[in-house]
Amino acid sequence: MNPEPLAMSANYRLSVRGIRELHRLLLADLDESPEADAIRDATDLPWEALSETERDRVGGISEDLYSISDPPVDVPREINPQARAAMKEAIEARDCGEWDHALSLLRRWSKHLPPAFVSRQRGLIWQAAGDAETAALFLEHAARLEQKNGRCEDDFLEIPYSADEVQVRPLAQD
Repeated sequence: MNPEPLAMSANYRLSVRGIRELHRLLLADLDESPEADAIRDATDLPWEALSETERDRVGGISEDLYSISDPPVDVPREINPQARAAMKEAIEARDCGEWDHALSLLRRWSKHLPPAFVSRQRGLIWQAAGDAETAALFLEHAARLEQKNGRCEDDFLEIPYSADEVQVRPLAQD
């Protein structure tokens, strides 16, 4: 059974597009630029029209994007049993279409899991939920972290995204 993608209102899509653009500007050290201010202003009205669930979802995307802007954290070599169980539960939730639950588990346990795994799972969740543009950001991050893992790069390269939505950069080679 393939779960249904998320129903995404026009205001939700505009808000998420704004978050992705602000993330792009943050990475370019332009988060305090007039362009960033214009994006914030343009997303004020759509934000006001969001449901509480949509606002939580947009806030989670923002939190997750900030987490991949920072250098990866060191995680223990051994994943503890609780983190392993959460990892399994997140994958099961993703497979059942419980997108928000899967993402919240990854947020809660991310400090105990390999960063590339977390980014890859976030990307796969967003892809299955119907947001290829957001998925591409996380899958690209996973591919950059694990350049020797062909599966991460394949996931990223196979995303069916709109070129107008995502600015793709070639993967850096060591």
